[in-house]
Amino acid sequence: MKLKLTFLLLASVFFVSCGMPTIFAPSTSEYTLQKEPPSIPDSVEGKLEMRLSAGPNYDLLENSETKGPSLMFFYTFDSGIDSEYQLTPYELTYTMPSKFKQAFNKDIYGAKPVSNPKEVAYIEKEDVKVYLYGVNSSTGSNFNAKDQYVLTANIGNKAALDTFKLVKVDASPEQYSLQLSWTDTSPSTPNFYSTVQSSGNMLYSFNGNSFPLKQSEINALINSNDNTEYNFVENYPTKVRLHLYAAFFISGQFSNFFWSDLVYLDSIPIDLLSR
Repeated sequence: MKLKLTFLLLASVFFVSCGMPTIFAPSTSEYTLQKEPPSIPDSVEGKLEMRLSAGPNYDLLENSETKGPSLMFFYTFDSGIDSEYQLTPYELTYTMPSKFKQAFNKDIYGAKPVSNPKEVAYIEKEDVKVYLYGVNSSTGSNFNAKDQYVLTANIGNKAALDTFKLVKVDASPEQYSLQLSWTDTSPSTPNFYSTVQSSGNMLYSFNGNSFPLKQSEINALINSNDNTEYNFVENYPTKVRLHLYAAFFISGQFSNFFWSDLVYLDSIPIDLLSR
């Protein structure tokens, strides 16, 4: 009896001191993250719309110290449609997002931040691990899905309906990077804020470097034991496909983290330099 009483007292102290968990759990009817048709070559586009109206989810965001949804971008490579080293539409749009969900968002209680952009998730194809990586800033310090973000939205407007775009930009004759832009539907009270604005909204590979364009450089990475970005690219490729994804993350003064589904935006074909 004494043992049972001690357990009950400890349990009572725990719930009194910690309180009941406060769960932020918007339904898919309260937001949209989707791909959009690209308006210019060498780009991918998407749309983020928040529809949180007055109610438990909106109140949690209003009362928490958070700017709102934080949009993050991810990528992987293959050789493209003319090669045996190509990812199928099903693998790109379903399998990879499912692997991301298993790793970081199994359920509303088990979601967790992505703190390292290297080898975020992977699928296995023909005994090869094809990894998903996080797009990063030039300093390699902006990828942290809890404290710093690529793009944040101001939920105080109750509705953020914005299109965003990633465009391939040559960083030098032998390298390229990605430039982020967006269309804000309320310029007077902006919805989106970029954490890479000081660098011209330029984004880079997981380690903060520009992506290489030289065939020889990529071939060296293919055969490197320290780099898995090009695991599913054939030797001496003439081109690669850069596949891009987006997901948004929310944290605040509630008991859980929240991830949207990972959305496949599209691919950008990259012609490589033969020298």
